Formats: sequence, C-alpha cells, structure tokens
Amino acid sequence: MITTPEPQPLILAVDDEPNNLILLQRMLKRYFEVITASNGSMALTTLNEVKVDVLLLDVMMPGMSGLDVLREIRQNPETADLPVILISAMAEARDVAHGLELGANDYITKPIDPEVTLARIQTQLALKQLQDERKKTIQGLRAAQQMKERLLRIASHDLKNPLMNIRMVTELIDEALPSSDDHRLLIDTLSSSLDAMQTVIEDFLDTAAVDMSEIDIRFSSVDVELVITDLLKLYTAHAQKKGIQLLHEPTHERVRADQARFSQALGNLVSNAIKYSPLSSKIHIWAVLEAGVVQICIADEGPGILPEDQDRLFTQFGKLSARPTGGETSTGLGLWIVKHLITLQGGEVGVECPTQGGSIFWIKLPTANSDLVM
Repeated sequence: MITTPEPQPLILAVDDEPNNLILLQRMLKRYFEVITASNGSMALTTLNEVKVDVLLLDVMMPGMSGLDVLREIRQNPETADLPVILISAMAEARDVAHGLELGANDYITKPIDPEVTLARIQTQLALKQLQDERKKTIQGLRAAQQMKERLLRIASHDLKNPLMNIRMVTELIDEALPSSDDHRLLIDTLSSSLDAMQTVIEDFLDTAAVDMSEIDIRFSSVDVELVITDLLKLYTAHAQKKGIQLLHEPTHERVRADQARFSQALGNLVSNAIKYSPLSSKIHIWAVLEAGVVQICIADEGPGILPEDQDRLFTQFGKLSARPTGGETSTGLGLWIVKHLITLQGGEVGVECPTQGGSIFWIKLPTANSDLVM
C-alpha cells in the first residue's frame, strides 16, 4: 500500500536582507518548506494567498516595518492567530517588547542561532496544532449545540400539539361514555399520565430555553394578588383531589417583574407544594413588604427538607429524598428553573425549614416603585 507523506509545515521568512533569507532557507529546508518575502507588503500579499504555519518576521525593514506587518496581521481575522516569531538585533530590545505587546508569539536575535531558531519554531508549531485541535473541537460542539436547538424546537411543536389533541379526545370520551366507577378510574389514569407527560415536556423545554438564553424578560408593574388568585384557580382542582386546602392572605403589593415569568416561577412553587404535601393538609400563601422588597411565601405542612438534601435544592436534576405524595412526576428541574427565572428578574429565591416541620419556599422581588437591584 502506497502512503502519501504528510506535507511539511510551511514557514514564511520576511527580511529585507537577501543573505539573511538565504541563511534561513538553508537552515530550515531539512525540516520545513520555506518561502520568503523581501518586504512587508510582499509578506501581506503572500499571507492572503497562502496558508502559512509560522511567520519569521524581521523587525527593522524600510517602508513597512515588521511591527507594521504584525499590526496588520493581528487585525485580520484570517491571520489573527498566526504564530509570529520576530527577528531582531540585540540593540532592538525595545522594538521586540513592543512587538510582544502587539501579539508576537516569540523572538530570536541576530546573529541567528540554528538550534534556538529550530526549537522556537517547533514550539510554535506544537502550540498551533493544539490551538487548531481546540478550534475543531469548539466547532464540533457548536454544531452539536445547533442541532440540539433545532431538535428541541421540533420537539416543542411535535410533542405539545399531539398532547393537546389527546387531552381534547379524553375530554370528549369522558362526556360520551356513561358515568361509572370503572370509566372514571380510566379517565383519571389517562389524565394523570397526560399531566406527567406535559410536566416533563415543559420542564425540559424551559431548561433548553435557559441554556440557550432565549428567555425574553419584559418588566412591568405586576399585581401580586392578581397573580396569586389566578394560580389558585389553576391549581385548586389538583389540590382538592388530595384533600389539600390552598389558603392565602390578600395583599396589595406590586413588584417589578415580567408577569408571565413571575407567574411561572410562583406556579412552580405552588405546584411543588401540592406535589409533596400530605393528603388533607394546608398550604398557606402570603406576601410581606420590607425595605423595598416584596417576599412571597408558600408554606406547606410536609416533612420538610432533610439537611443532606438542602444543598441539592435549586440545582439541575436535583432530586430530593422526599417523594410526591400522590404519584406525581418529578424531573428534578422545577426549582432550578424557578431560580433562573427569578434571577433574570433581579430577584432571589430560597427556602426556610422550620424546626416544627414543613417548608417555606419564598421569592423576593423589588417593589414596582423600587430601583433596588438584588
């Protein structure tokens, strides 16, 4: 089998002294392919036409100096990462320092030492190979991320719509069939399965939106009482199935927030409280104002948060020891999503674990007439 030898690295040597270029070619031709340019303009033209691996660049040249060439190279996106080794006389130390500030990778001094020059070129080639591999890896990751985003957008459409259709058909079947205990059990089982599927889909889509920074926050003055009463209407039926009472103290507070995202975050906390509360218990919701900040609290009568679980709260896929009390589904993403939604609105989220049991989850947001950033 005939194998094709790998091409040698291409070195461009730039110097206005022909003897220096001849010396560099003789010195390096055993290891590299070497091309030359006798001035700065010719060097830039060559770089536009040929992909070079390392540039050896004389500092002192008439017309366009080596530093001028270096400045042009670093400003051009196509050559910005090209390894550049400056060639200078000992007396040009200040120019070398300036060149390093402009982005030169290394330097050699005249008279040129063959072993030092070869070692420094090989070092830059090794670093360039690592950088090229890193770029290739990043490009691959970006391509994978773009594919993930496309698939998630497809999932958003192709999963949500069939789920909505199944729920609608379930309601029609419920209305059409004669009422019986067996019929009711089947419909309730199907509805619970649909709720579980919807929870998983929505949590993962919200997580994808957070990861892709696609959540658009639009601030306004939000009536906390209105958000709470709307959520109570939404979750009362679920709570009643478990014999749980949702109680709240009316409030007149307003917060600076995105109403939809604030409602989503608070709704996640209410849903969690119902999910983990004992049967025939109570959940209390109230809001307090202190120092320009409104704190909205949701207290349950559950077992509380175990000390070993508290560090996993508000983390991605941070499932706890406690299990839902009515067979509900948990993805471990709900509290993580809440934290991100509230943080995006300049707020805080947390939990208190009273010694007598239960949990009090809370959200803090600035009042609507406050410029306070938390």
